[in-house]
Amino acid sequence: EWPLRPGCCWSIKNPEYPERVYKTSSGITALDFSLQNPNLLAVGMYNGTIAVYNVRFSSQLAILDSNETPSNHLGPVWEIKWIEREYHAGEERSENIITSSTDGKVTQWMIRKGFE
Repeated sequence: EWPLRPGCCWSIKNPEYPERVYKTSSGITALDFSLQNPNLLAVGMYNGTIAVYNVRFSSQLAILDSNETPSNHLGPVWEIKWIEREYHAGEERSENIITSSTDGKVTQWMIRKGFE
């Protein structure tokens, strides 16, 4: 279909070779690690897609991506940020992802069993 583009994560233990290489459908333009779950890495891509990878595991597949989401960005994602969601008594703390793009949209992504 399209050539896959690598996204690499290095460890300070071995700065000469990446510890993880993720193959993405488009070039990565933005990234942010979760504060609540530091093993989760959110990435924004040039084609408007966002994805979440679990860097704890060696799988190259995203655990979530926005490919099939109707609210996907139409331009490159320039900023991606995990934010703590407001919560009420009895609810667990959780995070959402906020993205901005050259299409002029700022989108909040709620994570439940996928992106909403």
